[in-house]
Amino acid sequence: MGLLSSFDTNRDDLNTGSGTGQLIVDLSAFIIGGTPIGRAPWDGDFFAQSLLQNEIFRFEESGYELGSDEGVLSYAFITLENFRGSFLVQDQIVPLTARSTKEEIITLFGEPYWTDLDDDEVILFYEYRSGSIELQFEFPNGQNPGFITLMQNGILSDAGQRKSYGVTKPWPPE
Repeated sequence: MGLLSSFDTNRDDLNTGSGTGQLIVDLSAFIIGGTPIGRAPWDGDFFAQSLLQNEIFRFEESGYELGSDEGVLSYAFITLENFRGSFLVQDQIVPLTARSTKEEIITLFGEPYWTDLDDDEVILFYEYRSGSIELQFEFPNGQNPGFITLMQNGILSDAGQRKSYGVTKPWPPE
């Protein structure tokens, strides 16, 4: 049984780091703490009340920002250098850090839907649920990730953005 497998049945027992600000980010189920991207914040999450009152919740000392749109969690932006939480992939904790490599990311997530190369910066775009969920890994130095963004209806869901990034693959992704 995975850490978040009891999500729908007994959220009161789910430890999402509520007292510490240390966030659990499930990069394969698209859940931040106990709240799925695209859903209203679960009141058991330490950020829920703040995010319901404000569209942005920043916890800079722990390396993340969460955003809401129309009362639902719409994105998580993570600065790896400062991140003090945990990442899950397929119910397993994975050691993603600012020292990880593109090869390690690709081993974990497979080939990205699109890769943007701009000067020294690289962005790997992963698209899920027919493009309604986007996971980005940004490599400011071209080698190591600096930022992870998980969002609902991401950048590439917009036709104009796909054009500006030079995307040649069909949309929506399968």
